[in-house]
Amino acid sequence: MNLFQTKEYLDIFKQHFCREKDIVDGIWEKYQDKLILLGMKPVLGGEEVTDFGHTDIVSLPQGFKNFQLDYIREDSATYQRFKDKAEKQEVSPYIELPASWEEHLSRLERKHRKELKRKIKRLKETDSFYQCSPETVKDDFEQFVRLHRLSDPSKNKFMSEAMKAFFWDVKTLPIPGWQSHLCFLKINDVPAAAVMTLENTDEVWLYNSGYDPQFSHFSVGLLLKSYKIKKAIEAGKKKFDFLRGSERYKYELGAKDLQLYRIDLRRL
Repeated sequence: MNLFQTKEYLDIFKQHFCREKDIVDGIWEKYQDKLILLGMKPVLGGEEVTDFGHTDIVSLPQGFKNFQLDYIREDSATYQRFKDKAEKQEVSPYIELPASWEEHLSRLERKHRKELKRKIKRLKETDSFYQCSPETVKDDFEQFVRLHRLSDPSKNKFMSEAMKAFFWDVKTLPIPGWQSHLCFLKINDVPAAAVMTLENTDEVWLYNSGYDPQFSHFSVGLLLKSYKIKKAIEAGKKKFDFLRGSERYKYELGAKDLQLYRIDLRRL
């Protein structure tokens, strides 16, 4: 199941950002003059935290006329049901993982493969190591938040104290079938980059990341993500999903696009 439509995730979203009286049938929210999918409302001044809309909507609640469905996956039943009204909205790049890291490297464009190998070799010349764990350690989470805020002014704005509290609940509250992981790349025992992933038996979702700009020369953000791809392959995962956004590094690491759609519906 899409993690973002589990009861556990939606309960976290509701607790932080919604009024119970605005919730309809457990998966919709009253927003302005319409119903939108629960989890899709911009929060805390316009931030979006839910990457995919509901994947299997086949009917609409009675008593309402206007509906807005955001970030509907092209491989979902919802898209098939309403695709005649769908408009392209964004993409969610992903990698279908092969059986080995070497096979993955062979699939990259030549220039990207060569550059990645060069960066990996350069990093190995430093005193560096990776640390990954599904365990919930408060100090690790604080380090992740610090690196997230350091990496970009927009990320610093995004990760307010209220947003940090939401991320902590996503990290710590059990969601059946899923685990959240924090992973770090350290140089000279100093945390240089971090990622937070959401993982199940078959897939790894890159939920968010950050890095310390003083280590940008080593491309620490890119290399930590490549390491997570390598570990996912070794664990027998089938997909590495970068979630929404068309950032260049995703394609340098071998991703291809899954199209997401917005669907506006009106009941006459």
